[in-house]
Amino acid sequence: MMTRTEVSGTEELLLGRNPRAAAAYAAAAEAGRAAIIALYERYDEATDDTTLERVDTELESIIARTLAEYGRTASGLFSAEDLALWTAKISLVSGSYVARAAAIGIPGALLLLDSMEDAELDADGDGAFVSLDDTLTNGAEYCQCGYASTRAVPAELCFLCSEAVLGEWKAEERRLLARAPGADADLAVVLDELLSELANLYLNGVDKATVASTIRKAGNAGIARVNEARASEIALLDRARWDELAGLNGLSGIEAIRAHRKHVVRWGLGSARATSLALRNEPDLEKRMRLIAGARPAPKSNFFGRLFGRR
Repeated sequence: MMTRTEVSGTEELLLGRNPRAAAAYAAAAEAGRAAIIALYERYDEATDDTTLERVDTELESIIARTLAEYGRTASGLFSAEDLALWTAKISLVSGSYVARAAAIGIPGALLLLDSMEDAELDADGDGAFVSLDDTLTNGAEYCQCGYASTRAVPAELCFLCSEAVLGEWKAEERRLLARAPGADADLAVVLDELLSELANLYLNGVDKATVASTIRKAGNAGIARVNEARASEIALLDRARWDELAGLNGLSGIEAIRAHRKHVVRWGLGSARATSLALRNEPDLEKRMRLIAGARPAPKSNFFGRLFGRR
């Protein structure tokens, strides 16, 4: 089945080998992003319904204008073969969001829509890393386990606190590995292989148990061995905070994260990164999925594909 992920990956592939189209895309993306951020800055303090409706109207105008401008500047820059490949794929994905990109008729339109959606998040402050304390303080009213407001460790963290703790654990792991270049380089190889393996599994729609088993195999066969081989380098690091956060992640309300709680201390550094790949929406995982799926050839045409592709 064709997916939005595969269409996005194909667009990245086509833009990557077409410098002129890539330049047109970059210019449109930058202009759209700048306009959206300026819009949110202008109405930063707005709370009344009338003003918020005006923001939505102006936002829609920016998106439409940016897409149209890209369609104009990139027209004629793609070969007939590349256009045919993109059209064959995007026509098989349903939904108004993808249909809006398809209507532009130019590869890169879906990525452009995504980039403007990311700009909205950045303008709202949702795209940057926020420390655990700040996340918990800002989200205390939405916390359902009490940890955000009291810091008393519950039997199980709520979803908000689970995500916040995981983010902090990954950040602490990155901080430690920056001081252990040998271990960092060796773990990068193991985790890159895991990333590709999981991307292929997700693209093929496997179950959670298979994903968990794959992560566990990488932990036992790869991550743990790197930690053993680089023990002298890792011994110089202060792992107290990392260990504390690993324990908190064992109480995660996200089943896919909690599934590895009995293994991460034995695996050692690299566990936070590996564990996070159990989440389908992890950014690096989605990027790898686009890379793999985007290189796939155009789907073979059949009666139902032609029927629904024309709708």
